[in-house]
Amino acid sequence: MKPTWPLLALTLLQGLSVGLTTVAATLLIWHLSEPSFVLACQAAALITGGIGGISSFFHMHRLSAGKYILRRLKTSWLSREALSTGVYTMVVALSVFSRLLVSATSLWLAFSVAAAALGIMAVYITAMLYATIRAMRSWHSPLTVLMFLGAAAVSGISWAWGITAIMHTSVPGLSTALGIVLAITVVLKVLQIRHFRDADHLVMSSTGTGLSQKPYRVLDTGTTKPPYRHQTQIWPALTLVQRIWGYGLMIVLMWGLPSAGLIFWHYSTFHIVGAMGVTLGLIFERWMFFGDATHSSRVWFADEPKRASQVVH
Repeated sequence: MKPTWPLLALTLLQGLSVGLTTVAATLLIWHLSEPSFVLACQAAALITGGIGGISSFFHMHRLSAGKYILRRLKTSWLSREALSTGVYTMVVALSVFSRLLVSATSLWLAFSVAAAALGIMAVYITAMLYATIRAMRSWHSPLTVLMFLGAAAVSGISWAWGITAIMHTSVPGLSTALGIVLAITVVLKVLQIRHFRDADHLVMSSTGTGLSQKPYRVLDTGTTKPPYRHQTQIWPALTLVQRIWGYGLMIVLMWGLPSAGLIFWHYSTFHIVGAMGVTLGLIFERWMFFGDATHSSRVWFADEPKRASQVVH
């Protein structure tokens, strides 16, 4: 699928915001940090989540159609995503303002916990929007949901780790949590890359779309609108060199730099470098998630002239 910046911004910033909110709620529950640090994490979560939510509107071809987006809550993950993300952002805002204006610890804690729970739900719903697309063979897997949640965790914890350097404070257990989440996400990503390669080999003219129904029939011949090949669902397959560069930079930035920061944890500069590395690495990770994905409709454009296609015209 062709990567578009609104989707990259939404999925990346939503996960970062939820990760920060979850860290903040955990610190509040266990009294592991100063209130000023928790408030800083929530403020950063509000800003990043707001930017991500606003960017999603630019993915719509007609902004006037936005008023219909909540009409399919029973059946559409997209409608659920819009609702959950909007409600989550509002609760995060209430959490921040409850601390700044009311200063009631119990109210602040209630809003913080609610925001974390709603945020995790919002990330899950966003991930399901992609994981339930059977035609997108690369995404139709539980690994999509797990990786979305893992990305939210690693980005949120790494940013909280970087904020400790800026505010010259320390949070017990934060470095350990970052190391654990980094180890889990690298395993998930390796499994997901393998699944992407399996999906790439599954969709070809000799095997069909990879879906169970066949024979397949062309419903859109491109006579009334541009051929499917030129729409966002079909993106020219990445070359081996492009995959090596994309995944290589992702590994170095997302796992290499924060791992170096954990080794030299006593230098606060490495905290910030690690957080920046995770963020840049997630940009590459999310770009490859879209750009390296295989859509089943590629079977109609497979360059395999010597093999008979299962498509019925």
